[in-house]
Amino acid sequence: MILPILETKRLKARLFTSEDLTDLIGLHGNPSVNRYLQPTNVAWDVKTVKGRLTEIIEVQELFGFSKWHLSTHSGEFVGRAGFSLFKETAEIEMGYTLHEHFWNKGLGSEIAQALVEWFFENTYYSHLLAFAHPENHASKVVMKRAGFEFRETRLVEGMPCEFYQVLSPSCQKLAVPA
Repeated sequence: MILPILETKRLKARLFTSEDLTDLIGLHGNPSVNRYLQPTNVAWDVKTVKGRLTEIIEVQELFGFSKWHLSTHSGEFVGRAGFSLFKETAEIEMGYTLHEHFWNKGLGSEIAQALVEWFFENTYYSHLLAFAHPENHASKVVMKRAGFEFRETRLVEGMPCEFYQVLSPSCQKLAVPA
């Protein structure tokens, strides 16, 4: 049994393993789930999902954090949530992807807030990024609830994205309001 890295009232996050491929195929086999993850909202094929899972596991080994397997306390797979390196700027990005039947239940806000707390309690970074497609209003609300503030709009792999950031608690103390 893999121990959880973090737990919330309704969710627990743990490391992904190669045995989680079926869970990720189920998650990303839904074009609705992927619609804001890439310029075309198509289901990911098995090869793409395998590549992403390999990348998730490698990032965990390299940084000590990554996207994590997200489930209910009873063990039902909810999605993935955690962190990755945004290579264009060498900043750390927080993200989450939930199965469609878990949308609009407050789970995105619950895990986002827990991830922000975990990140600043367990790393030395000064800030954390998150971004969403301009039409992904639900994710933008989640980011704002978790303390993120709008930073800029830019293209990511040809897709427009609104970038948000949250400062570490120590940096927030030093920040001067505009």
